[in-house]
Amino acid sequence: MSETDDSHHTENDTEKTDHQAEAAEGDDPMDPPRETTPGRGQGQGSWLEDHVAEMLEEWGYRTETRQRLLKLEADVIARREESQNDPDDFLVIQCKDWERNPIEKEVIIRLCLLAFIGGAMPVLCHTSRLTEQAWELAQAYDVRLLTLDDLEKDQLPPLTERRPPAGTTPHRKEDFASEFRSRPPLLLCRGPAREYDIEGAVFGYSKSPLCYVPDRTGHDEYVSAFESDYEFHDELP
Repeated sequence: MSETDDSHHTENDTEKTDHQAEAAEGDDPMDPPRETTPGRGQGQGSWLEDHVAEMLEEWGYRTETRQRLLKLEADVIARREESQNDPDDFLVIQCKDWERNPIEKEVIIRLCLLAFIGGAMPVLCHTSRLTEQAWELAQAYDVRLLTLDDLEKDQLPPLTERRPPAGTTPHRKEDFASEFRSRPPLLLCRGPAREYDIEGAVFGYSKSPLCYVPDRTGHDEYVSAFESDYEFHDELP
């Protein structure tokens, strides 16, 4: 074989390797390339919204995308096909398919407002990190945090007793959920006898968690981190 032929094959092999690498990079269906995937371009978010809705339906939910709640729009709303009488029977999901920008606290506040209006559990599906303030608000208001990796599982990640769960973020102290919440003002508390039949967030006692849906149980049933495969993926600054 001539020297020219060797050089030709070497160049072809290099090009082939480059094309294979590019193909491999775009072969991940959970995280396809932003430049060529419809709905993932700059200022777009429909790909992630539709993907979340599809996965929720596999988990046993009925879903609708881009629905208005009063004057605000929710990316995805969901209702479990077979009720378990739990707060996560009803979900309001916001999707942030951001490449670099961190999730700020305003995103969590808006999501919690949507969840309150819809009487549902708030869920945030995101592709970038949360700021410290956003993360703490998410813990205080029981916002489920989903990443693309979480969508590969067969159900929503559970709410754990400690935030974050044991063993997932060794650089952060693990606190109980109640540590992120102030004591509710007595003036707004409903009594244990439930003498008021008014739709609204249930605060309960100072150490009990929030419940967005007063007519369903289960809002205080956290699981131990040691009994769950919950993974916390966010990196804080």
